[in-house]
Amino acid sequence: MLELRGISKTFGPHSALSEVSLSIAAGEIHGLIGLNGSGKSTLLHILFGSSFIHETGGYNGSCFLDGKPFRFTSPAQAIAAGIGMVHQEFALIPEMTVAENILLSREKGFALTDTLFPRDFSLLDPRKNDHEARRALEYLDLKIDPRQKTGNLALNIRQFIEIAREISRDNLRLLLLDEPTAVLNTADAGNFLATLRHLADKGVAILFTSHRLPEIRGLCDRLTILREGRTVGCCDVRTASLGAITHLMLRESVTKAGRFRSRPTDDPILTIRDFQVAMAGEELLGLDLDVQRGEILGLISLSGHGKLAFGAGVIGQLPFRGSLQLDGATNPPSSSAAMIARGVFFLSEDRNRLGLLPRHSIMDNIAFSALQHDNRFLHPSLPRCLRLPDRRAIRRHGERCIREFDIRCTGPAQPVGELSGGNQQKVRIAHALTLSPRLMVVNEPTRGVDIAAKERILDMFLAINDRAGTTIVIASSELEELRRVCDRIAVLYQGRLHAILEPTADDLLFSRAISGKPVLH
Repeated sequence: MLELRGISKTFGPHSALSEVSLSIAAGEIHGLIGLNGSGKSTLLHILFGSSFIHETGGYNGSCFLDGKPFRFTSPAQAIAAGIGMVHQEFALIPEMTVAENILLSREKGFALTDTLFPRDFSLLDPRKNDHEARRALEYLDLKIDPRQKTGNLALNIRQFIEIAREISRDNLRLLLLDEPTAVLNTADAGNFLATLRHLADKGVAILFTSHRLPEIRGLCDRLTILREGRTVGCCDVRTASLGAITHLMLRESVTKAGRFRSRPTDDPILTIRDFQVAMAGEELLGLDLDVQRGEILGLISLSGHGKLAFGAGVIGQLPFRGSLQLDGATNPPSSSAAMIARGVFFLSEDRNRLGLLPRHSIMDNIAFSALQHDNRFLHPSLPRCLRLPDRRAIRRHGERCIREFDIRCTGPAQPVGELSGGNQQKVRIAHALTLSPRLMVVNEPTRGVDIAAKERILDMFLAINDRAGTTIVIASSELEELRRVCDRIAVLYQGRLHAILEPTADDLLFSRAISGKPVLH
């Protein structure tokens, strides 16, 4: 159904893709894997006609759909041809409702006005649109009100809305998925993958990128492997071993992060009691928790049980009820700026909306909070009241972070929006560490990053905890990662603390705790 021949793409002097070829049959689920920066997302954007591809000089090579050549120059052309795409960074409008996002440009109107007027002047029928949106959501087994604003919802719920938008299209023939399960926990991901199998059974072809290799092997029929923008392998997943696939991706082995644990002393840096945060879809309903100074504490729960609301409440991004003590001071200032001044920093799971300035350079993204809150990187020969930045110092610091954190880029002046997801995450962590926080709360730090970048990020947390004594709270859906780096793991259920387990606790104990069952240990 789909065939690509010799696809090449450059961004200035940088080659993103070089002579990539692949084919996908109707009803096939085809995996596309590679390290961050290997060209996976670029290839999907070429197929979807994303505007930035053509604004940066287009691409070379040929694309065929049912044997007919195509070269889309807009997503509208791709959608009209039956191609849908779920983006790694969401293409949703936060101010619009769930139903409006799902049915954008396909809204249902009242029959009478549809008959009397052109479509652009027809009156929309809210009841019909809500019904259509509910049908798409129910197909994904998602029970939410389609009339609520999308921007208020948790990240995993927004991911399902993006997926619902694409699978609800009547003409869908090819579905492009860019890290669709990165923000989903194991249960949600399993439900979504089952939905993909149903779509494939109906003849929809699926091109699926993921860094979760077991997921790829369990879902896909065939697999194409990219390395540095080139095709280095194409195989049947049933005959290829995990080791062989990893070797083709990396050309080298990856050392997994891990720590030598010592029990933290009874010296809480943060104490919260009856902590309530009203994050839509992720409410905390009365959390009691002590975070010990110098520890790495994991937070895990099913989607919707509150782990992602913890950091937003602590930093003051969302209002909270209950008691919060930082270094023994009850209810410190709740604004984000005041908490940053107290040495607390929060890395949200939402990279684009709450963490990066995509059009600004790497060095500016790393330095801007330290410049604003700590008066660092000010020009030394000018009065501080003028607050003029020292561009040379900012560049030097950016270059040092690029080396230390292995940020793959063309240099410190490159816009951060041009980086792969894993390298954007490294920039965010470098930005946080530039402030030298005493307490850092991180949501889903390895979401959408490859196995090499994932280990690098976990190593960074271990290093700053060891060298600087930084206390770190990691809210994650990846239990195995938490077990490798954390001193303790707090399990939340229905917005409250259900259990605190040692990382060495067995799988059955964690399974019982996460599902809200009694835990004896």
